[in-house]
Amino acid sequence: MAYCQNKNLSIYYEQHGKGRPVVLIHGSAVNFQYNYTAFGWVDRLNENNLQVIGLDLRGHGKSDKPLSADDYGTANIASDVLAVMDELGLDEVAIIGYSLGSAVALHLIQRLPVRFSKAALVATGDGLLGFPPYTFTTILPVLAEAVSRQEFPEDLPSHVAAYWNLVTESGGSREAISAAARANYPPLSVNLASKIHIPVMIVSGKKDLVLGKGPRLAETLPEGEYLEIQKADHYSLAANSRVINAVAEFIS
Repeated sequence: MAYCQNKNLSIYYEQHGKGRPVVLIHGSAVNFQYNYTAFGWVDRLNENNLQVIGLDLRGHGKSDKPLSADDYGTANIASDVLAVMDELGLDEVAIIGYSLGSAVALHLIQRLPVRFSKAALVATGDGLLGFPPYTFTTILPVLAEAVSRQEFPEDLPSHVAAYWNLVTESGGSREAISAAARANYPPLSVNLASKIHIPVMIVSGKKDLVLGKGPRLAETLPEGEYLEIQKADHYSLAANSRVINAVAEFIS
């Protein structure tokens, strides 16, 4: 097990395989193992001669878990990714972000384009640019309520209540994940997104009721590509072999 320090927080990370490095950022309420390793992402990327670097974001998995919303948000979580890259001496990597991780990845490639060669944003949608109805300002308050419950929230929509199960199954901290969900994840402006000049693949599920679909996001990015999986929802994309293969081919 390996850890790096990001200011006063300890961030857990793993390295797998050899080749050109790719950093994987998981979604809310889970961790690197639960979002990626368990579904074969690491093996598939290694087969494509890519070295996988996966981290547990603050508040998740084996990383430290502050309980204040002020410790979370896009910029703070993005700093965890950069801390791991700096710890390993990685000047440039490809990046894969899932759900909340897609917003963090978009933030990073816009702010620091020289450090990222390609990006794949999975289980994401046009809400990253502020287009309704599937935006973080809409989903996150309900998510915070769902994961805070001591018992399964039967009264909430199934796609929201599912986060309660994710926390339970992955052994997460309800308090920390609720704090993370109360933080600020502002959309990127269309103007700034249109200036991102690296190849970016957007992958959405047609049945995603969490972050919806991302055709406008892909169209806004100068080198954007769009893949929509017809029968997939927000969660099933993680285990979809077509998605894993497509992202591996794109990144490599």
